[in-house]
Amino acid sequence: MSGRVLITGGHGNLGSYITKKLCSSGYEVYVLTSTLKTSIKDLDYKIVEVDITDFDTLEKKLNFDIDYCVHLASFNENFLKGYPKKALEINSLGTRNLLEILSQKEIKNFIYFSTFHVYGQSSGDVDEESQLNPKNDYASTHLFAEYYVKQFGFTKKLPHTIFRLTNSYGAPVFLDTNKWYLVLNDLTKTAYEKGKIVLNSNGKAKRDFIYMGDVATIVNDFLKMNATNDIYNLSSNQCYEVIELAYLVKKVYDKRYNKTIEIEVNENDKSQYQKLSVKNDKLKSLLNFKLHNNFEKEIENIFKLLESR
Repeated sequence: MSGRVLITGGHGNLGSYITKKLCSSGYEVYVLTSTLKTSIKDLDYKIVEVDITDFDTLEKKLNFDIDYCVHLASFNENFLKGYPKKALEINSLGTRNLLEILSQKEIKNFIYFSTFHVYGQSSGDVDEESQLNPKNDYASTHLFAEYYVKQFGFTKKLPHTIFRLTNSYGAPVFLDTNKWYLVLNDLTKTAYEKGKIVLNSNGKAKRDFIYMGDVATIVNDFLKMNATNDIYNLSSNQCYEVIELAYLVKKVYDKRYNKTIEIEVNENDKSQYQKLSVKNDKLKSLLNFKLHNNFEKEIENIFKLLESR
């Protein structure tokens, strides 16, 4: 046994991948979730059902030894009503609750998943020394949480790692995921349900995408090392235009269903986009890892999931 690990949000889009990886790596896994889903099939792990904003209940539920924590639980649906308050309660104060309780235990590494949006940049080169300039509640609340992690690192000597994640992609594990709005999920679902791909934009927006399976492998590798108490961009350092992903979805759809679908682009959108490069050199200097281009395979898996209905 590699130790006991708590994964908050371990049933989420990315969390599911990390739960699978750490279960297969021999960890005793506990998944903390506020909404009980059916468990991930064929995996042996325990579920801790609790809301991280409820400090007293959280403290009672986490009344056991924990060696590691991978903290992914957050509220990122910024299109929902009341988002700013809920994001602050969950992303920032919820993280603080977790830190206060876990700092009383012999934690070897508290891994916090933040976001590259803390930089507030949409073009140019970004590394860990770039200026922090969050431009929305999503970014600000994750940055507040980063400060809490560093605070407990200083005051309680809590070993920690902060990842600033770009756009991760991968087929959802659960059909009832609330992450269908993510780009690849949305494009594939639209193709499946409407028989066409519709872009509200000109499709020229450029984004850094990283495969969730690779993210899970990197987390697994980090748990084997001593915590560095540092911050790392977790990116592919490679940009793709949304229209490129749309054509990949079309390619997989045409082959899978033996018919051709159209891509509708918003011709009225004259927006221009510059290249954004989210550098991962710091992470690569510490860890030897390989990144995979799994877009087509994951599009296939999303279609399979949708067909399972």
